Amino acid sequence: MTVQCPTIMDYYASRERKVDIAAGFIDDRAPEFHSAFGPGSTLNKETMEYEPNPDAKHITDLKETLECHQQVARKYVDFVDDLLKCTWEDVHRELHKAKQAHVLTERRGSKNPIRGFWRALGTSGSILAPGLSAIPDELCVLHGGLAVVFSLARHSELNRFKILSAFERLPNIIEEAENKSDAFPLDTSNPKTVRLDRAVRGLRMLLVQSLPALINILIPNSFFNTIKSPFRGCRIDRVLEEVSVCAEAVRVAAEALMVDIHVENHNMTKEIHSQLAEVIQQNRVLQMSIEATQSKTHLLNFLMEQLDFNPVTGVIAGRDQGDNMTDHGTAPLGYAPSDVLQLINVNHLRVSSDAARVVRAQTTLPQADIERCALVMAAPQVKQLLNTSCGSGTVAIDGHFDRSQIGKISPLSYVCAVLAQAVRSQAQQPSATMSPLVEKRPQGNNIVLEFYCALHAGTVENDDDLAGPQGLMRCLSTQLMLALVANEVVGHNNPLPLPYLRDGEEDRLTDRDLSAVCRLFVELAKLVPGDTPIYCLIDSWSSYEREEFWQADYDIVLKTFREVADTANTSFKLLLTSPTSSRRLNDFIPPSQRVSLRNREASGRDWCGTGRGGLRGLARAATMSQVGGGFGGGYYFGEYDERTEYAEPEYFRRTSQ
Repeated sequence: MTVQCPTIMDYYASRERKVDIAAGFIDDRAPEFHSAFGPGSTLNKETMEYEPNPDAKHITDLKETLECHQQVARKYVDFVDDLLKCTWEDVHRELHKAKQAHVLTERRGSKNPIRGFWRALGTSGSILAPGLSAIPDELCVLHGGLAVVFSLARHSELNRFKILSAFERLPNIIEEAENKSDAFPLDTSNPKTVRLDRAVRGLRMLLVQSLPALINILIPNSFFNTIKSPFRGCRIDRVLEEVSVCAEAVRVAAEALMVDIHVENHNMTKEIHSQLAEVIQQNRVLQMSIEATQSKTHLLNFLMEQLDFNPVTGVIAGRDQGDNMTDHGTAPLGYAPSDVLQLINVNHLRVSSDAARVVRAQTTLPQADIERCALVMAAPQVKQLLNTSCGSGTVAIDGHFDRSQIGKISPLSYVCAVLAQAVRSQAQQPSATMSPLVEKRPQGNNIVLEFYCALHAGTVENDDDLAGPQGLMRCLSTQLMLALVANEVVGHNNPLPLPYLRDGEEDRLTDRDLSAVCRLFVELAKLVPGDTPIYCLIDSWSSYEREEFWQADYDIVLKTFREVADTANTSFKLLLTSPTSSRRLNDFIPPSQRVSLRNREASGRDWCGTGRGGLRGLARAATMSQVGGGFGGGYYFGEYDERTEYAEPEYFRRTSQ
């Protein structure tokens, strides 16, 4: 059996029932025991105190006035049988009829010299709203009074506009009393709520007193009722003005209370914002502490690797200055990978930071351009280059972008970075999700080298030690050395078989001599096994075609790439991209291996000619997780042929004529 615990709502409901039972007993039975309990009073449930009821007599007068009006002026009560049983529907119906009568009067052009004053007063009719929202439901006798007032206003052209100006908003205001009763609860400790409560009570009393007078005055041919009225001939203007003044007092009290509420809310909001800022700051400090702890852990692991002792010789791993010396030079056999990396002197984080910078730039690049450039993966030349069953090869891609409208990172740069990620990860992916652009090999891993020339197109004097072709080759050599260690081709503590490193060759590497770095790159490429292809992706190659700076170095680098392709035990796949157009590759790459991106409308034939399974491969590549959103289509890849003639937009105008 399930026992339900009472909720706080049940508690308040039970308490409300007990209060009603006790109050009912006091009202019905208490006067029988003593006359002191006889005078009319009302229980204020907010303070749980009985308060005198000064409105009782006036409410009785209003009831008598309504009964008298229903008998004397029966023809004006054509909307209900009993005025004391009026509903809000009756009040709104009579108000609507009075408004229609007023509109008809205005259309007839009726002029009234007093109407200007009441038209101005009517614009401030909203001042009644704050006060009348607190009128209790027990005063439902006001329904009949208001309905009669609007009914009489409908039949009285002289006073119609005055009454509508002052009382038009009353029905809606009183009707919302129940919904707004909790807006300004009485708080005896707050003088402003006490002031508002008193103003509301004053307005309520004035309305109850005014309605009988208004009804008696407005009844046509009821001079007797006018004499009987406590106002004794009081003008309608005075009655309505008193109602407006009292309502203004309620509005002022309500606004004063609202100002306090707004100020309190503002202060609380500021305090919450301050606390949130403090929490955020604490979270940042905590995050920095966590990152610092992780950095210490990485540093500890790194130092432990450096302090790892050789179990055989008992010395620190690295170059053995004694045993590995030969008669042919200074240190032909003693260089470990860490020694070579120290000679090259390239921070490996620079490589990953450049790629991350290019990927982050995606949001600043036009999405349409990225989608067009992404279709470079569907070009037959690129597909053949990425196919592991094919040998070494070189492909150049010319973007033909407007040089004046691109920065250091172009849409081709982003596609190149994503392609590098895809090639790296394809060997570890299951065959079901493998991109067919790069076929999976039965064993071995890919070696991917990447460099973004536009990010290092300055000079060494500009504090960029990777600027120019020498920086390119040093960076590629560093990546290749790290890949050899990662693929366990060479041991991180074992000497490298580089016998040519002698007779001052290491000094030339330290001096960043380009020829020495290129020779090292060729020798390192020879160490790569035959089942591990090398993918070399170089973006913005045309940035180094500056004759005044790097003409000789440019030729040395191209010669090095050709030598690696000829002498390496594995396939060397070189992809050169240029956001504009390369001008000096004609002697290095045949026209059939150059791909030109040109803008063309998307059509069905753009998907043709991609080879067997080409569309399927492109679709899979477009939905790879590394791509980050996929690439769309509408781009044409044609072989680099200057005989192709068609109009192209200025944005993709050709710059290499």
